[in-house]
Amino acid sequence: MSDLLEKYLVQKESAHLEFKSKIDNPYKIARTLTAFANTSGGTLLVGINDDRTIKGCSELEEMTKLSHAAEHLVVPPIDLRYRSVVWEGKRKVLIIEVDESTDKPHQALDEKGETTVYVRANDQTTPVTKEMSQILDKTDKSVDNALLEQSNVKYLITYLKKNRRISAKEYAKLVNISEYRAKKQLESLTYEGVLLMLSKQRPPQFVLKA
Repeated sequence: MSDLLEKYLVQKESAHLEFKSKIDNPYKIARTLTAFANTSGGTLLVGINDDRTIKGCSELEEMTKLSHAAEHLVVPPIDLRYRSVVWEGKRKVLIIEVDESTDKPHQALDEKGETTVYVRANDQTTPVTKEMSQILDKTDKSVDNALLEQSNVKYLITYLKKNRRISAKEYAKLVNISEYRAKKQLESLTYEGVLLMLSKQRPPQFVLKA
């Protein structure tokens, strides 16, 4: 099991991976769980500091918080898979896995009882608007390979792997097309499940759906 933990420790936080020393706030962890479920799934490790040093955690205490968040603060609720790993014979680390949901979009409740849809954009949990929520609900899991082979799309994906996000104006300059056409292409790629639109930002930003 230590080999499994070491596999994660050599990685950085990403669209699929997050480290927590402990669960401080059940509402915040509900956002992370929601974002994983709404995007491409992910793994949460509890008992590990941001610098990836192993602190360890109380398995029962942390799992109780996670279960409460997944069952009562995520709407509709989501399932978690978890395992406990003992590091160097004394420190426990929880590994929690969240699958991409077939029941999207999920929302996270906040302290006021209000709900927000979150996605995982690179290594950040990010709120999205109702428009993106509706797209998540309609997105087909299978992406048209012919679409991915288009030169502009291939160039865009290469760019986003290095630069993380792009606006319509930036994309227009990148591939030498009008900003209107660039916006339509980015929106189309969002509906196809290739991109996520962070439309709460101005101007709207687009990121790869990992």
